[in-house]
Amino acid sequence: MKIYFLSSLPCALTLNGVYFGITDSFERSAEVCLSDKIYAEFSPEGGLPIGFFITENLRDTPPEGCEVYLLQDGLAVYARDFQKKDFTLRPIAQAREGNLLATVFWQGALQLTIESPKGFFNATLPPSFDPCTLSFHGDFLLIEGNCMLALYSLVCKRLLLEKISDFSLDDNTLNATLPLSDRLGRSAKCVWELTQENCVLKEFTLLQAGVCDEPTADLLAYAFFESFLIGGDFTLFLADELIADAENIRAFLGDFIAVTLTDKANVCGLVRRKKERLFEVDYFSVEIEKGKIVDVKG
Repeated sequence: MKIYFLSSLPCALTLNGVYFGITDSFERSAEVCLSDKIYAEFSPEGGLPIGFFITENLRDTPPEGCEVYLLQDGLAVYARDFQKKDFTLRPIAQAREGNLLATVFWQGALQLTIESPKGFFNATLPPSFDPCTLSFHGDFLLIEGNCMLALYSLVCKRLLLEKISDFSLDDNTLNATLPLSDRLGRSAKCVWELTQENCVLKEFTLLQAGVCDEPTADLLAYAFFESFLIGGDFTLFLADELIADAENIRAFLGDFIAVTLTDKANVCGLVRRKKERLFEVDYFSVEIEKGKIVDVKG
């Protein structure tokens, strides 16, 4: 079986102790027999390694610290949650308001704690929040990182985590512009309502990049699926005779959380969550005539 290896940090990958290469966000792959129980290990600079045996269990139980993706031609293993070798307590940011105290610090992982009359609460943060600033806003804690924004309740429940370009906050509304991950250079203007320890998306406006309003044919399939995912008007990419079937197409595609490219311009993979840290990728193709989609196939 083909196994793809990726990691959130540059890592040295070894298979049964033999150096295989460097992994990062661009995958490396190997043909592996699952019955051989090969031991794979990702070793980042300055961090603890993540290791596991490659067996049939990968299909159902992702290794600790990893995400597993079930693909058409094999499996992808994404090593994500590395801990630092140094477990020394290192404070990053702190904020106090009345009897509330919030602290972000490194101790193995980047962690958030909130101390209040209700108790002591803890959560793990992505490394992108080093450095960061903290501020209380009513029943919420706002964490600003490097082009990142997170919103937590006062019991360390994560309500929002987004990459942002800018944001503003008033009494009960959070406004932010999000750079999207699609290849058309688009962004989205979002409005969330903050009420009773909840953060609810109320408005989503797709902002087109001026140079990418008309996607080329090789990007049209990706643009169509990505528009569907982010709440854009995907009918813009459909031929007139297919627009009437928009709701049927919506039901046909179902729910998914991400879009991936393939080696075929008209085929994309739709990522669906099966359970915690386990995902499945379904593949859909489009037929294109005169710059418009005339059919969608699974």
